[in-house]
Amino acid sequence: MTSHPWEQPRLDDRYDLSSRFADILTDVLEGKLERPHVTPSPYDYWLDTRLKTGADDTWLADQSLHAATSFCTLLGTELLRLNPRSELDEEAQLRLAQALGFGVAHRGEAAIGDALNTLATLANGKNDEPNKAFGQLYIGLSQTHQNKDDFSSFRRMLRDCIVSIWPVAGGESILGFIQPERQLHSVLTAAREANIGPFLLEQYLINAGAIAADDDRPNSRKTFSALKYSYLLAEIPTLIGPAQMQREMGATKRQLASLAEDGMLAPRISIPTIKSPWRASDGIAFVRELQKMAVPIEPTDKLWEGIQQAKSRSSLRVGAIISAVRDGTLQLGRRTHLEGYNAFCVLKAEIDEMRPQSPAKPDQALITAAAFGRSVGIRTQGWFEGLAATSHMSATRITDPKSGKERVYLSTGDIVSFHKRFLTSTTMETEFGQHRWTLLAKLKAAKVNAFAPNGENYGPLYLREEVEAVLR
Repeated sequence: MTSHPWEQPRLDDRYDLSSRFADILTDVLEGKLERPHVTPSPYDYWLDTRLKTGADDTWLADQSLHAATSFCTLLGTELLRLNPRSELDEEAQLRLAQALGFGVAHRGEAAIGDALNTLATLANGKNDEPNKAFGQLYIGLSQTHQNKDDFSSFRRMLRDCIVSIWPVAGGESILGFIQPERQLHSVLTAAREANIGPFLLEQYLINAGAIAADDDRPNSRKTFSALKYSYLLAEIPTLIGPAQMQREMGATKRQLASLAEDGMLAPRISIPTIKSPWRASDGIAFVRELQKMAVPIEPTDKLWEGIQQAKSRSSLRVGAIISAVRDGTLQLGRRTHLEGYNAFCVLKAEIDEMRPQSPAKPDQALITAAAFGRSVGIRTQGWFEGLAATSHMSATRITDPKSGKERVYLSTGDIVSFHKRFLTSTTMETEFGQHRWTLLAKLKAAKVNAFAPNGENYGPLYLREEVEAVLR
């Protein structure tokens, strides 16, 4: 039996139209090539109108017809995976795919982005890459149509989806686009960058709020903002253990423990299994702060005693002693024959004056951190606890006898110390007698920024010395 021209292996024979028409004439006359009637889809009407008149009132109007129809087919083919229709034949599958793809694509980039994000859920395994999520759509845009300019909008949208979900490194090529900088890290890519194990890094990330403790995705897919937490990845290799922290500060083990217990210094992460939780810069900055307030004291002067000795003799907390030094209630000395924190001392007589005669009840002597925040115009939950946890402020911690949880309070000394060091937009308004927006505009013009060391965010909180330099 002679084969039809369109089945010929040679293209010249296959596309010999005159021969083809003559060959199929009998089939046409006998109706053998008739196909069942189908109801046109919106895709069919759109394509028919565009072919006839060029008119197009959809988002696809700015795309070439070849790129638009190809993309609708590729996208729809993958969308069929979300709700497979195995009862349809190959031609019906194609028509449905075109209709599905057009139903999304004609509405524009937002709709396309939503569809791509939905397809991305099809790849949840630890080794699943974009080609598994997007199938033929990915293959088409990364290979067949990668170098075609009229497909650039579609390639860009798929690229944007990929870099928002997968940890693509800066400099990596995705669908022909070079990624300028990393948007996301996974636990695995970040662990390699920080040169520590994924399990250990995950504890830091959970503590910092980068990932949730109950995130059960594989480490390769457990992602977080690379920019927002870049400081953490840069910082982790620099963290040190308690012994080195003591050496950096010139402090003993007991002195460091007392400072930590009272919130004067806080480890970067409070998990017992982490052996290097301390930031040396915190300890060094704390010692330098005290050095600026200290006067030199001869080794033989018996009127003075070390801060730790004052604590033991008077039962005063180290945090209360440091707060009193900061607000000027206590004088601070520095033994000239010693270095670091161990050199600091206070007058015995002044410590005796501070010694409480009878213990005060917490609810009479203290105010909650939340109540204090409201009084200074900052209502963000946990802001003061964060300020105290990073050693920028003193605070009083009391364990609730019912719940067993530790709660943060402010004593009168803590409050005085806060106002001596900081101003908020509310307290500025009261102190300087102008509207806060006027004052904040002056600070902005003078390039005075809110207090945010190491990228930490405490809201509209400013260092008093910086504010007064501009507003007074």
